[in-house]
Amino acid sequence: MIINRLTYLKLVKNGHKFLILQQIKGFKMGFMIRDVNLGLFILIVGTLIAFAGFTVYYQKTFTNLSLDYNTKLGELQKVSSTLQTEKARLNLTSYQLKIKAERESDLSQKYESMREQKEKLDKEKAELESDLGNTKSNLQQKVIELSAKSDELNQKIVELKSANTQIDSLNAQISTLKDDIKSKEGKIDTLCNQLKALGQSC
Repeated sequence: MIINRLTYLKLVKNGHKFLILQQIKGFKMGFMIRDVNLGLFILIVGTLIAFAGFTVYYQKTFTNLSLDYNTKLGELQKVSSTLQTEKARLNLTSYQLKIKAERESDLSQKYESMREQKEKLDKEKAELESDLGNTKSNLQQKVIELSAKSDELNQKIVELKSANTQIDSLNAQISTLKDDIKSKEGKIDTLCNQLKALGQSC
């Protein structure tokens, strides 16, 4: 209850001091109640404003988190897709590496086999070259010996021809001597016949 100045003066003039005091006390109590109500109102309004602010903040934060979540989810899906692709490529690469390793192992075994064959062939080649060298040396020796034999044979042929010539000459002499012997024998026969005719013996 609010008491204006005019009412207060009238009450003082009429001697109603107790009533005035009661009205002043009621005024103070009303003022205090009004202050409490105002404080509660301000507190409620502040609480509502704060709640609204927090609501807006959390709503905005939730929206941002939702957007971030969707963005991260999209990125995660993209990364997952990329990971699947890379996994497939890794599996393919692993398979290719396995095939390559098997080929390298096979090639290594073939290389070892070919190397052993090469070493064997090199050894056989060296032996053949050694044999060939020995054969060439023996052949040269045989050629030298054959040349010497050929020279000796040629000498023998010359000697044989000379001997044949001598034989032919001796045969001719023998033939001449045979003719002479026959001639002499004819003469002897003639002389024997003449002696027989004379009564003499041969």
